[in-house]
Amino acid sequence: MEDKKLVKGLSVTAIILIALAALTMSINSSNEIMRNPQSGAGFFFVAAIAVPLLAVLIVLASQLKSMDTLEDMMAAVTSRYAIFGWFFIFFIKAASLALELIIPDFYKAHFSTVYLILNSFNVCVVGTLVLLIGLRKLPKTKIEKHSLKFGQLTLLILMMYGLTQIGSVMGLPIHLALSAFSVSEEGDLGTLGNLLVGSDSIVRIITVGILPAIFEELLFRKFLIDRTIRYGEFVSCAMSGIMFGLWHGNFQQFFFAFFIGVLFSFVYIRTGRIIYTMILHASLNVVTSSITTNLLGKLMEALGYDLSTGTISEPALDSAAMSKLVPLILLTFLWIMVIAGIQIAGVILVIVKRKKFKLVAREGEPSRKTIIHTLTHNVTTWVFFSFALLLFVYYYLPDIIAFVASRF
Repeated sequence: MEDKKLVKGLSVTAIILIALAALTMSINSSNEIMRNPQSGAGFFFVAAIAVPLLAVLIVLASQLKSMDTLEDMMAAVTSRYAIFGWFFIFFIKAASLALELIIPDFYKAHFSTVYLILNSFNVCVVGTLVLLIGLRKLPKTKIEKHSLKFGQLTLLILMMYGLTQIGSVMGLPIHLALSAFSVSEEGDLGTLGNLLVGSDSIVRIITVGILPAIFEELLFRKFLIDRTIRYGEFVSCAMSGIMFGLWHGNFQQFFFAFFIGVLFSFVYIRTGRIIYTMILHASLNVVTSSITTNLLGKLMEALGYDLSTGTISEPALDSAAMSKLVPLILLTFLWIMVIAGIQIAGVILVIVKRKKFKLVAREGEPSRKTIIHTLTHNVTTWVFFSFALLLFVYYYLPDIIAFVASRF
């Protein structure tokens, strides 16, 4: 039996170290936004936090092996996902710094493409290995396998698009409000915009469209649900949806990622086949990373936006340029209308079919109130939540700090 006081102490220590890392990283990033000279001290301070933090997380996870109660299960699982979070955040920071020091010119010129490759490697290889090692001794429950018909899969795809629309409507106002403090240079698309539009199209389709559809489904569905389903469908769907949504690290994506995370969890629980959720996930990611992004990128270039430098120039308005621009605008508008139509159809289906997506309670399953209370009041689960909140803080706080500093 684990030492409860030791577990609590390690959890609180980890949360404090994560908070310090979030503040330090945000201050460093705000200095970069304001073009202040960097001495390198910030990185070493972050490293001085990250190294002992990893040691604390490893010791914490080693103390949490029991799955006998709901609280034990949540602590054991989330402590291992917290270690995954450490690698997700600090491994890529260290790798980015190394590339910046070794090949600065190449890294700067191809930043978006290199970063997407690096991030994909971090999640698909490093993260997957970390979780496989960490979760290997926790007991799994085998889920009975069933098949989906093509028509059922098509309806699920439509509903997925509907849920993304609902989630986007909920999250976008919060995202825009927090992003209003941006003091970045004119023409800056922001983190997501630059990474997608400014990257190589083939690399983008592979690293954003295909690989996440495979490995994120393993990480946040199969690995997670196989170890939580013993306490019922609700706890599996809740944990998978919340953890998946939070791990996107911004309000622009959080709500729709949460909604489709719950949908994907339901599909996996009902079918026992992770391939179906991979297909659903890929059908969303590939469309976003290929057709939509390519169309918007070409349109922006035609309107005078230089994707490589982020600068805006006066677009050519001669007849030759207009003959290319007008069809591109019409094609982009038509594509947006098609996606909007699919999303509206999906929203209608979500409303009409919602009663068919009922979770079945198992004998002896804790109440939903108990599950939510345990998830939100377990100090070890907050270690994982703290890593997720670090992503949110790091996404928004640097611009806010830079905005405030620019006023003095």
